[in-house]
Amino acid sequence: MNGRLHLALAAPQPGAANRFSADRGLVAALIAFALGGVSLFSPPLAVLGLAVLSARVLLSGEAVRIDWLSLIGPAFAALIVGMFVGLAGAIGILFVWRLFADTRWSTGEATRLAAAAGRPAETTFKALFRAWLTPAYGLMIVAYTAPHMVAGLPLDLPHVPVWLVIAIGVLAAGAFFDWGLRRAADWRLGELAAAPAQHLLIHHIIFVAAFGLMIDVSAGVVMLMAWRLAHAAPMRQPSFTAVP
Repeated sequence: MNGRLHLALAAPQPGAANRFSADRGLVAALIAFALGGVSLFSPPLAVLGLAVLSARVLLSGEAVRIDWLSLIGPAFAALIVGMFVGLAGAIGILFVWRLFADTRWSTGEATRLAAAAGRPAETTFKALFRAWLTPAYGLMIVAYTAPHMVAGLPLDLPHVPVWLVIAIGVLAAGAFFDWGLRRAADWRLGELAAAPAQHLLIHHIIFVAAFGLMIDVSAGVVMLMAWRLAHAAPMRQPSFTAVP
């Protein structure tokens, strides 16, 4: 009996690990919104906050891998565009690249969390396609209201017609509503995977808040950078193994 009790206590608890992932995502979102709000009033203080997050990641003792090859394409594209249309166009290319990279990372994180929660149906491209529409709407808003200033640098994108902004916004809103209904049904049946659902909810809120609602694009960029850095920074996970 004592042996069975010891094994039961020593076994990992997926529910507790799932709650840890959800808590980590919530903390990262709160940090992102806090620094985004600070950047509206004090950009130097927001930069200091990003520096602190970066230092925490670098000094965590974990290996930080930078894929330098993935930077060649965007850098070359920005150089070519900058030669023809100027610095504002080059910054616009870098902005689009970072938006794409952050969206790809976020959907990858959602895939990882869904797989860990035993929800393979939520890892498919069809299930995650909705997550790309919200950043696309933010990009349309930035392009429609361009030019902008980002960290003192000019940013310009091709001006899109208002009907395209409305169309993407309607698609994004419909996709989010459909996703919300599916998660509500899962919750009603007691089958909701909290960690991937919370991550995608934060994903939609952050991209809409950063580029769909904020006038200051710099604040939106700070929000995304803080979100990524907060996720990259290590957090102490509680131990679920009983100590004999």
